Amino acid sequence: MRWLALVWLAWALLCVGHNAWLWTRSGTLLDTDVLAMLPQDERDPLAASATRLMASAAERRVIVLVGGADWPAAQHAGDAFAASLADQTVATLRYRVDDQAQQTWLDFYAPHRAALLSAATREQLTRQTTPQLADQALAWLYQPVAGPRVGRWADDPLNLLGQWLAERSQLSRVRVLDGRLALQDGAQAYAILMLELQASAFDIAGPQALQPLLAQGRAAALQASPKVQVIQGGVPLFAAAAAAQAQHEVHTIGIGSLVGIVLLTLLVFRSLRPRLLVTLSMAVGLLTAITVSALVFQRLHLITLVFGASLLGVAENYGSNYFSARLGLAPEQRWQMLREQAPVMGLAMLTTVIGYALLALTPFPGLQQIAVFSAVGLLAAFVTVLLWFPLLDGGQMQPTRFAQWLGGWRASWPQWGQQPVTAIGVALALAVLAAGAWRFQANDDIRQLQNAPPQLVQDQRELGRLMDLPGVAQFFIVQGADEQQLLAREEALTTRLRALQASGQLRGWQAVSDWVPSAARQAQDLALLHQRFDGEAGLTALLAQRLEQPVDSPLLAQAPPALTLQAWLASPVSEPLRHQFLGQLGGGPACAVLLRGAESTDARTRLAALAAELPGVRWVDKVADVSSLLGRYRVRMSGVILLAYGLVWAALAWRFGRAAWRALLPTALASVLTVALLALAGQPLQLFHVLPLLILLGLGVDYGIFLLERPAPEATRPFLSVTLAAACTLLSFGLLALSGTPALRAFGLTLLIGVTLAWALTPVFLPRSPSSPN
Repeated sequence: MRWLALVWLAWALLCVGHNAWLWTRSGTLLDTDVLAMLPQDERDPLAASATRLMASAAERRVIVLVGGADWPAAQHAGDAFAASLADQTVATLRYRVDDQAQQTWLDFYAPHRAALLSAATREQLTRQTTPQLADQALAWLYQPVAGPRVGRWADDPLNLLGQWLAERSQLSRVRVLDGRLALQDGAQAYAILMLELQASAFDIAGPQALQPLLAQGRAAALQASPKVQVIQGGVPLFAAAAAAQAQHEVHTIGIGSLVGIVLLTLLVFRSLRPRLLVTLSMAVGLLTAITVSALVFQRLHLITLVFGASLLGVAENYGSNYFSARLGLAPEQRWQMLREQAPVMGLAMLTTVIGYALLALTPFPGLQQIAVFSAVGLLAAFVTVLLWFPLLDGGQMQPTRFAQWLGGWRASWPQWGQQPVTAIGVALALAVLAAGAWRFQANDDIRQLQNAPPQLVQDQRELGRLMDLPGVAQFFIVQGADEQQLLAREEALTTRLRALQASGQLRGWQAVSDWVPSAARQAQDLALLHQRFDGEAGLTALLAQRLEQPVDSPLLAQAPPALTLQAWLASPVSEPLRHQFLGQLGGGPACAVLLRGAESTDARTRLAALAAELPGVRWVDKVADVSSLLGRYRVRMSGVILLAYGLVWAALAWRFGRAAWRALLPTALASVLTVALLALAGQPLQLFHVLPLLILLGLGVDYGIFLLERPAPEATRPFLSVTLAAACTLLSFGLLALSGTPALRAFGLTLLIGVTLAWALTPVFLPRSPSSPN
């Protein structure tokens, strides 16, 4: 035994070294992409890449709106906010826009003005007569305030570039006012400050360092103009809020759980040695699980680590059973005790591993990874108990009064068919099941897992409304064989979107082709201008006649250079939309077309149908996709759990024969009653309610095995073992029901109810005496 313990020590040290090496490699082990958990045929690489690129563009950006009753008030407060951030190095600030930046825009587009026509201008050139066009050109000459103009009248009689830029300006509510970014909403004016973090939003140090700076800026703005409104939004703020909540929960739930478990251990064993050794077994299990999973899968998904680490709490049962059986025995008797308990603990471990092994048979890489992680971790924890506990546990362990009192509950526990209270319990359970079935509903909408602070969510929505920002949860991906086909397909899409906008089903969109027309569109527009300007009956001749002097416009003197996508991407003018060009995806260049006002289900249905009608266009609805994914996982996990029950029953029957149902039925009842109680509490069933039911199977069946091995009411140690294990599980994972994170709260609430019911129901179904196991 000792040499096996030394071999296991060598393995544990190897795992420690391997884990140290894994976690010191920056960003190479953990995978946070949810789509990586899907089978290859259920993933959409194009949509996944597009979503990742879109998210990376916004993950460092924070937008601050400083609003006042008029522009001077907003400007004064905005300047104060910006001045307070002058000396910081956490983020770069974009607030002022100098004349040179504005001139850069004009200089970039001016050479291409003959090939850039707004939709209204194109309609005008197509439908109006030449005299009407001449009247319009002369209006631009004699009434320069009629609209924005770039350059001399003779350079562009119809002000084509001015009209094109004016149409582009309608795509955004942001304006440049007094050299600052600004917007107007009714009578309220807002100064706009944009901050770009130096580090990723998910590098928690950056967002947390930004928080006091934003508070400092808010205070400076309010001091400058006490009545101004400050609105802040951006991914880094949500990341900082999530980190703050996680830290709060670690300090409250985590410390509370630790204190509760330590106190319980001291009350039962009057020693910390059992708790330290149980923690050691779980640590070895976790390290082994990480090592083996990393070797098998190369990368470890974050969901696997969180879910698998919580599953190792099942290992609590093995240690609790060991030390409960050890109470009152002389130190030299621990070896004999372990030989007697090893088959029971081995069966408990086997029945638990069976459930997780079934996950490895599914086509989901995520479930396969969780299966390997959990099964290996539980096996390692079990081996640690067998090989190390007898060697490290050599002291005296006398039963405490608390342990005797706790174990003595077993004698007064009601038994099936022996007391009237069991009939009352049956009636109550049936009533709960019926009421739960009546109110049962499933809801996999990912939005119900949102847990950001309400004020932050409200600010983000108000910021989106004021700036009329396009959504990033639903969008189109347009792809072409080359850049010209890409732009042409995007133009075909925006033409169809314009019809939806006219019917009120869409508020607008944001597309690269609005700023870089395809070569075909530029050629068509240039040809249209030649048709209307050239010749004796053209606009140039008519203008010369009316002005009684030659009109020598250089507009069409020579063909303008083609505006290309690559030139646009290389210029500063592309900065606001550059993230929508997705690069080479799936064999060709791709762009994302973002939408405004596509909130209704009917609008999204029409947009999805529109994508199906156009070549190279795909509709992406990440909310619907992820919600559908959660629903599929929930249904398939439910099937896996049912199959696990069948296999666990077979394993129990091998040892307990016809009495196997007594170990399994309490857990099954606890599971269905938990679902019913969740339904009665108004909790729609979702994946994070189903996943804990697999843990509950492993925990509850262990209780049944330990108690059924010695079912006599006077046998206090098995009941002490399962009571201690259940209490520690509730303190470890049940307290997650207090979490502010919806997924963890659902996970913890399910275990809180399920473990309590499994612990309470298991003694009820034990045989009346050892001689009547059936």
